[in-house]
Amino acid sequence: MPLTNIKFLIAAIIIIFTAMKLAQIANSLADLTGWGATFMGTIMLAIITSLPELVTALAAIRIKAYDLAVGIVLGANILNMTIPFFSDIFYDGPPILSVVSPQHIISALIAIILTSIVIGSVVYKPKTTVFSLEIAAWLIFLVYFLGIFLIFKVGIKI
Repeated sequence: MPLTNIKFLIAAIIIIFTAMKLAQIANSLADLTGWGATFMGTIMLAIITSLPELVTALAAIRIKAYDLAVGIVLGANILNMTIPFFSDIFYDGPPILSVVSPQHIISALIAIILTSIVIGSVVYKPKTTVFSLEIAAWLIFLVYFLGIFLIFKVGIKI
């Protein structure tokens, strides 16, 4: 086995175990703070696990490959939507979506709304800006933080 493959295998194993530990830490933090596991999972873990896409998208923007940057974001979003399917295959209980918190309805709706705003802005190519940002960027910002607030308020246990 070539050295590159061994390095890749070691990195993959480290990522798998680190991801499992990260989920345990987030769950412990949710219990400790009373903020709720849905909030921690949706916000904190999403931010941490999306950092590679953010870095790649920013690198694409730097080289003026805007289509690549948008493709990275939408592609990661669409790929993440397949995770419940694959999780269900390996989950030995009832269907996984039947045992999750109803707060995930908010997460799912926010994801659908944000994706729709991005797709709508790609299709209609808005020219209007407010403080040098397109209306779609402001809508994304507003909807995202409203969603975070709703998930936090619904899941808070303090």
